[in-house]
Amino acid sequence: MSTATANIVAEELLPAAQAAGHPQPAIVYSHIEKSFGRTMVLEDISLSVDAAETICLLGPSGSGKSTLLRCTNLLEVPDHGQISIHGQVITDRGADVDGIRTRVGMVFQRFNLFPHCSVLDNVTMALRAVRNKRRDEAVAIARAKLELVGLDHLRDRRPAQLSGGQQQRVAIARALAMSPEVMLFDEATSALDPELVGEVLDVMRDLAKQGMTMVVVTHQMRFAREVASRVVFLDHGHLLEIAPPEEFFENPRSDRLKLFLKRVL
Repeated sequence: MSTATANIVAEELLPAAQAAGHPQPAIVYSHIEKSFGRTMVLEDISLSVDAAETICLLGPSGSGKSTLLRCTNLLEVPDHGQISIHGQVITDRGADVDGIRTRVGMVFQRFNLFPHCSVLDNVTMALRAVRNKRRDEAVAIARAKLELVGLDHLRDRRPAQLSGGQQQRVAIARALAMSPEVMLFDEATSALDPELVGEVLDVMRDLAKQGMTMVVVTHQMRFAREVASRVVFLDHGHLLEIAPPEEFFENPRSDRLKLFLKRVL
């Protein structure tokens, strides 16, 4: 797909809510490009995400999904273009990276919990170190978020004493404890045994119902079909298609998406 065609696809498929005059999208990606060496990973990506939307990013390995997610909290810095969150351009030179990351929660494939700390301490650590909360305040917030993911009763255990699904739910609670405006999920269930996937997806479904703005990289097609507001298809760094789930899965427009769905469904 040419750059011009990619621009047309992105611009014509901006969310209806924005076109109707909503005051401000939650996230706006404008002409994002990112290369690693000579490899172009993202090429002219433009996309907006409304508040309370759940956007699922689908595509083959190497399509740029995780890189786009990592650009959203500046774990990777775009080479060109800009990203704004609730009107603040986070890619500007001199942007407060630490401040931005407190507004954007991220859950990775691996849980990244501190093995020597209890569940409760894993969740309170950033609250105390970054938010400067007193211990009693941090504990109250952490227990509320652990209760939200169904794990407050395990707050004194170490990560090694938990299943993979429980560890991922602790990671979600840790991200939520910072009161983020946006949540990013980078294949949050891919490292889990199949029987543990459901408990993590259930937490993500609940967050979507509660109106959390989420961008989700996933291979879980059923989740994307049931929960996403819109589904985005990336291939070789290009945004090829974006549509509501029913249209995306039942009436794909591009031959590349048709082939992808045939292979994965």
